[in-house]
Amino acid sequence: MTNTARLWVWLTLSTGVNNPKHKRIYETYDSIADFYNGGVYEWRLCGVFSPKDIEALENTRLSQADEVINTCKKLGYDIICIDDPEYPQKLKDIYAPPCVLYVWGKLPDVDDTLSIAMVGTRKATQYGVMASHTLSASLSKLGVIVVSGGALGIDSASHIGTLEAQGTTICVLGCGIDYRYLMSNASMRKNIASTGAVISEYPPGTQAYPSNFPIRNRIISGLCDGIIVVEADEKSGSLITVNHALEQGREVFAVMGNINSRYSTGTNKMIKDGATPVTSYMDILEAFPKFQVVSDVEQEQPEYSGQNNTELNKEPVIHKDDLNLSETVELVYRCIGNEPIHIDQLVIKTGLPVSRVLQSLTELEILALISCQQGRLYKLA
Repeated sequence: MTNTARLWVWLTLSTGVNNPKHKRIYETYDSIADFYNGGVYEWRLCGVFSPKDIEALENTRLSQADEVINTCKKLGYDIICIDDPEYPQKLKDIYAPPCVLYVWGKLPDVDDTLSIAMVGTRKATQYGVMASHTLSASLSKLGVIVVSGGALGIDSASHIGTLEAQGTTICVLGCGIDYRYLMSNASMRKNIASTGAVISEYPPGTQAYPSNFPIRNRIISGLCDGIIVVEADEKSGSLITVNHALEQGREVFAVMGNINSRYSTGTNKMIKDGATPVTSYMDILEAFPKFQVVSDVEQEQPEYSGQNNTELNKEPVIHKDDLNLSETVELVYRCIGNEPIHIDQLVIKTGLPVSRVLQSLTELEILALISCQQGRLYKLA
């Protein structure tokens, strides 16, 4: 954390996140201190801020920034600002870079390491979960940093695949790191912070407002060299991240999906529109010869903890759509296929507590969507 951190925090508290004016200040002044010490006269003279902005700057006290910094110290979070040597150049180059990043863990070196974002639907199919897990694990074993958003479905499968491969992953949240968001993934976030980083531009205590998540997506793509969309329908929020990636000049990849699944309509359309189709991790590496790290011997595919070593191109199981299930029950349902799967594997795949998985299985059995076999094994009915 730099000595000017309190001033950058003050700036974001006064004029908000996702503000391109912050980058103007960074580029115009030798130091944020020069801007702050110039006072109202300088704030008006610089021609960056509106009268409403200047009023907000006047009404925001430095003590408010100090409170945020003290909270971060108590929670063990680091603060990396745009003038910090540790701040990624990749992120600095985007249109509206966050001038403050709150970090739990250690932010990896994304500038000198191939970094790939993996995004997709929260209501992932078994095929989507498997593809995310396989791709992230394969890439991680080669030293690739995997970035995602910590949500259910594709995000969780990507983070978990990386962790199981003992790789490095970054989780970008749309709320304060300490906020009780999606507590079923709390242990996953803790594991991420132990080897990589959980980050946010929102200060501690910020709630998970729906409007925050599209805003944070520019950070997910901004940290990366390329982005893989695994499963997404035509109106998926993941496509917002894709738009950011295109604006930032990132490579865009899409996993080819089942034409009968609504969660493949977005990705299949992306491929028609020019996204690079993905059938294995090699499709990603070939696009970045600068970071080429594979040898002539093809990497052994990592074992997937769900079905028995299912290949990426195996015909996917088709689940019923539009069942009006809760998010948790839908997640469990889409992790069950035609081959029996043990409840312990479902707990690993979903990242949910055993009690939540059991409740979901009971509801699915009542709806006759799955059947239970001897030994706590479950399959589609």
